[in-house]
Amino acid sequence: MNMQAPEIMADDSEQASSLPAVTSQIEDIVAARDAALAKITEAAATLEAAYALTDEANAFARKAQCGRKYWGIDRTHNKHYEHLSQQGFDAAQSVETYRRQLDASVWSYLLEETGIRDLMDATGSREFDQGLREEVPPVTVQDVRATFETWMCNADLTFARGLAVAFARLDSRFKSHDAFKLGSRMIVDRAFSEYSGSFNRSWAEETIIDVERVFAKLDEQAPAGRGLIQEIDADRRGYGPQQSLTESRFFRIRGFMNGNAHLWFTRDDLVTKANQVLADYYGEVIPDAAPKDEDSAAFTKRTNLPSKDLQFYHTPAKAAAKVVDHLRYQEGQHILEPSAGTGHLVRPLLEKGHKVTAIEIHADRVRQLREHEGPQCSVIHGNFLNQPANPIYDAVIQNPPFFRTHWMDHLRHAYDFLKFGGQLIAIVPASAEVGQSKAHIQFRRWAEKANGGRSWGMFTDLPTESFAEAGTNINTVIFKVTKQN
Repeated sequence: MNMQAPEIMADDSEQASSLPAVTSQIEDIVAARDAALAKITEAAATLEAAYALTDEANAFARKAQCGRKYWGIDRTHNKHYEHLSQQGFDAAQSVETYRRQLDASVWSYLLEETGIRDLMDATGSREFDQGLREEVPPVTVQDVRATFETWMCNADLTFARGLAVAFARLDSRFKSHDAFKLGSRMIVDRAFSEYSGSFNRSWAEETIIDVERVFAKLDEQAPAGRGLIQEIDADRRGYGPQQSLTESRFFRIRGFMNGNAHLWFTRDDLVTKANQVLADYYGEVIPDAAPKDEDSAAFTKRTNLPSKDLQFYHTPAKAAAKVVDHLRYQEGQHILEPSAGTGHLVRPLLEKGHKVTAIEIHADRVRQLREHEGPQCSVIHGNFLNQPANPIYDAVIQNPPFFRTHWMDHLRHAYDFLKFGGQLIAIVPASAEVGQSKAHIQFRRWAEKANGGRSWGMFTDLPTESFAEAGTNINTVIFKVTKQN
């Protein structure tokens, strides 16, 4: 089966990346896999019959020795005796284990042969391998063809996701929707050990490999992989920390004695392409931060106006489950859910046995929420920001509007509804943690104070593309504080 890869990015140059075709026909791969499985099934059945015979032999041996366990065999030959006397052999389980290992290897091979793995960042590649350890679908012609089709259709997205993740690891500001612009230089903080001069942690190696992989694919070349890491290691050899300079195809890597590494990009055309991919990936659907000319005191200047952003992004089930998991375990809590939408957070809370008060401004969504009304759930139709704060709730859980810094007003108002010791848990844009505007800095200062002076644990990353099914690739985090006395 010959396959042509879709374009990595659509631009005026109509430049496309070509994924290597699978070296063998799919039918041949599957046929060889089926033959191997048939032979191992036959072998397992033979072994099962053989071990049944050894059980009979051992029964006669016990009779001959009056039940004694030691037959007088030379200890040096015990391994042969043990092989003949294996107990509890399960042919079906052994075949299934073999099948899982074989199919996992085939799927991994196909991922590499198609070039899809080269489009993945290190995290995505690990997630794929982890998925194979948990569940391995059988390799059939139908499944392989369907999977190939999905891989090819999603090749652009896979590459864009890998690019976004790579640069987010390189600089935390890239987690934010408003900070996707790539410049001529980036810094890998503490890439090297201050004592030995070698790579400090595996993530630093992976980050540099990912960045090089991105530029290689944009330039339609093969990634260098660990070859680049070996070059850097060679340039830094010596006793103790030292400076180094490594020239790669796409950037210069300067290592400093303090452990930092600076990447100077030498291909402006590829930087432009990378920025275009990032812009297309994140899109323009949600302005994740305030404009540059926003009032410096925006955070301290509250508003009760509803968000001007008319877009609605429901909370996907997996993201909702992670949010609810952050809730301190306590049976039957009274929980407030502002901007409740259509109930994607309300439902798992009710399933946990909590009492929920939901507030929603849009009439159509309110009608859907009222389906959950009852002894454990009440619904209020109105603007949450206009609701008088009554500190009676054990927790406030929310996915507020993201428009500009509107979510800040929602979080501050929500905090006033908590009892002392109550939890505020919210999904917010990644800029809440990494944004550098005055409003973002002021928000984090308020949050730390509201959390009793503790900043540790306030933010937890949600997986990349957690809101993809809702129509946006904006990076999000879970924000959590506990109201102090």
